[in-house]
Amino acid sequence: MGRGVDAHNFSPSKRTFNDGVFRIGFVGRLRAEKNVRMFVDLEEELIKKGKTNFKFLIVGEGNEREHLQRNLKNAEFTGFLSGEQLAEAYANMDVFIFASETDAFGNVAQEAAASGVVPIVTDKGGPKFLVTHGETGFVASNLEDFRDRVIELMDDPQKLESMRRQARISAETKSWDAIFESVYDAYNETIRLENEKKLKLENNPAEAA
Repeated sequence: MGRGVDAHNFSPSKRTFNDGVFRIGFVGRLRAEKNVRMFVDLEEELIKKGKTNFKFLIVGEGNEREHLQRNLKNAEFTGFLSGEQLAEAYANMDVFIFASETDAFGNVAQEAAASGVVPIVTDKGGPKFLVTHGETGFVASNLEDFRDRVIELMDDPQKLESMRRQARISAETKSWDAIFESVYDAYNETIRLENEKKLKLENNPAEAA
């Protein structure tokens, strides 16, 4: 059974910002293994391309926070959030950047998708299996890929909206309700096959001999 996501709590309906600012988000531990210093490089690349109407929305704590606060020019740091505050933060993002190259799964990418946020994930580790490239998110192999995908969605609001919807739809198929339903279906199918086998043996005793 795969890991599920709480598609009831994490939802696009929790969005509260509609100010036209493009928000690039992250949720997680602000530590070196999460490759969060890449955000500084990404911001520089976006500015070089003439992009200014964006803001990083960074949720979490860790020893890299000081470096990020010192070097990011336009970012909001919320610290650790949970519950309704976390759901609201997710929903206020437009894209979710997951640059870690060591994570085996990356459930935060699923939580972002459930919130109607487009995940852009690295091509290393498990998160790349959580998105359908070009439909529910993007898989990026380097800094330039991350930059280009962010700009692509900045410049094409219709594509952004379409991918936000597809990300949400995909996440709903991975909700805990959907996962448990698939498990129940598998159990029921196993029981059905066993009953058919028993009935066949009862009707054909010679086969049991």
